[in-house]
Amino acid sequence: MKRLTLFFRKPDGNRTRTYRLNIPEPIDNINPTELTQDMLELENLGVIPDGFEPDEARLTETNVQILVNLIE
Repeated sequence: MKRLTLFFRKPDGNRTRTYRLNIPEPIDNINPTELTQDMLELENLGVIPDGFEPDEARLTETNVQILVNLIE
């Protein structure tokens, strides 16, 4: 299973707040330049709360191996 997580951050006093947007099963060939533009567009469209700025994008792959399945 693959997941693309877009991170948006904003300073809040002495700490930084993070807003995450998860996209399950993204396309295989992600163009970083286009992704950056898409993150900015999400901000412009108001999808992301006010004050949050695009920061990073992470692609996570999870593999699950069932070792024991007692109830089938």
